[in-house]
Amino acid sequence: MVLTHTLDRGVLVVTLHGDVMISDRATVSQQLAEVVRSHLPRAVVIELRTSVISAAALSAVLRAHRQCGQAGMTLSAVATVASARRLLKAGTDGSGLRVFARRADAVTAALTPTLPPTPTPPTATPAPA
Repeated sequence: MVLTHTLDRGVLVVTLHGDVMISDRATVSQQLAEVVRSHLPRAVVIELRTSVISAAALSAVLRAHRQCGQAGMTLSAVATVASARRLLKAGTDGSGLRVFARRADAVTAALTPTLPPTPTPPTATPAPA
């Protein structure tokens, strides 16, 4: 399993070349954590260059997502194959992980600040007569 990384406009992009086997999961998770710690970016994108996402790969992505969230960083995933994106979305349902088809879209989204929702003012109710 080969893991590479680069900085794209200040966003750390980590690329997993190939799937993660269960025997590699701990090593991949440790390598991801070390790369993030060494760069301390404000956002991370994990690019999965494989057509199949194993349970071990999904686990490694979710662990990195939790760790980045605890450190105040956003993490997004990129999968170019539609079936891999569907699996990532299904496996991470509710975690807040954003999944993209293209690396450029993920990096751009990571650079775009997200604003908190604007509260809706309460509507006045007429007083009883």
